[in-house]
Amino acid sequence: MKKFIYLLPVLFLCACATEDIALLKKSVSDLNSQNMELKKEIAELKTGIAEQDRKIKTVNEDIRLNAEAVITLKSDLKSMETRLSDKIKAIEAQLPQSKAQKSDQVQQKIQSSQADSNKVYIEDNIADKTTLYNLAMELYKSGRYEESIDKFRSFTVRFPTDSLADNALYWMGESYLNLNNLEKAAESFKNVIENYPQENKVPDAMYKLGVTLDKLGKREEAVDILKKLILNFKYSDIANTAKSKLKEWGVKDE
Repeated sequence: MKKFIYLLPVLFLCACATEDIALLKKSVSDLNSQNMELKKEIAELKTGIAEQDRKIKTVNEDIRLNAEAVITLKSDLKSMETRLSDKIKAIEAQLPQSKAQKSDQVQQKIQSSQADSNKVYIEDNIADKTTLYNLAMELYKSGRYEESIDKFRSFTVRFPTDSLADNALYWMGESYLNLNNLEKAAESFKNVIENYPQENKVPDAMYKLGVTLDKLGKREEAVDILKKLILNFKYSDIANTAKSKLKEWGVKDE
């Protein structure tokens, strides 16, 4: 009887140990399952990343090919200009003076036409929206603002829901500013704010709208828009720029 009594604690401890081992095994099994799920998710993420990399490489290659095509076109136009000029000079040398004068007029028209042809106009039916946007930006950077406006407008009409649509509208406004067309510039900046209120170009558009309105003699409206910019984007760099502009105007941003 005493032996049995001594064995009871031992049996109890054994039972507890068995239960702990079972719980430990279950925990290990759960961890293994979670580990398998994580590995599966990681594999899917890697596949997604690889696919995005492939698409980016494809787009970059398309941009490169289009850029090369533009360079080739400009080179061909230059060669044609040289050949035409040489032919005109040869013909002129063989004509009487009166006819040579007429040839001068013809040559001037041809040169005028060639000057226009040296401007590379990008057709609006470009299938690749990234190429269209990048070429519009190149036109802007090279100071060809009227052409850049045309291409940015084409982009916004054809791809109004694209993530770059607000950028295209904004750079239209900048192009109009460079052409000193303040009314059109203000209209473009307003369109960014009203049509794409959640996009990244809104703060910049608000600032440029304020500055443009001030140039139009609408200081009160300009102050209102800059105060809204400071209130809505208080921690941004452009908000600090707006504060400096209000200070320059002698207005407290409050």
